[in-house]
Amino acid sequence: MDLSLDDTANDDEYEQLTAAQVLERLEESWVNERLSPYLLETQQEVVDCLLEQCQTVEDNFSQASSFAVGIHQLEIQRIKYMVTDYVRTRLKKIEKHTEYALEEELVKDDQSVPHLSPAEFVYAREFHRNTRDHLTEMALKHMPSAFQNLDKQKSMSVPNLNTFIFFKVKEDVNDVQVDPRETPVDLSKDEIHISKYLPIAPLLEQTKIKLV
Repeated sequence: MDLSLDDTANDDEYEQLTAAQVLERLEESWVNERLSPYLLETQQEVVDCLLEQCQTVEDNFSQASSFAVGIHQLEIQRIKYMVTDYVRTRLKKIEKHTEYALEEELVKDDQSVPHLSPAEFVYAREFHRNTRDHLTEMALKHMPSAFQNLDKQKSMSVPNLNTFIFFKVKEDVNDVQVDPRETPVDLSKDEIHISKYLPIAPLLEQTKIKLV
């Protein structure tokens, strides 16, 4: 998906959003990312779109009054804080579950939605290689040969997808299997529920709910 703030563009491959809508999407993505136990779909296009818009506003400061500049600077600082924390949160998850994240991306087909941006995938790959090389150099090569190889499945850090989270329903959803031991339930807009993450993860990806 490509984002554009140009209301005059008619190319079907662009989703036309106002600056306020893009900012709202960033805020929601930021909160969801902070509260979810694992990486969500990358929102790099939202980040790039907003940063480009911030740069455009900053370039036009010379044409604005000092009062307007001060207001705009406060808003730009707020946006940059959200972007920075969003990226930092994702990097922490990548570093914690590097092998798992790489394995997940490698088995996806062309139709699957990537959780890592191209830059994040490169970072994860380099981080994994450097961590492995450091461990080998500092510890493994000094051990008996029988202990120099790590069991990949045992050493891989896997996120706990059964952790409990709170979520708010953004639109009515019927027949949701929140708990496999119970009957499906209907979720109504604006309701707040608590559930394990895994059963409601598809709804989060479809933006039918948001984490709170």
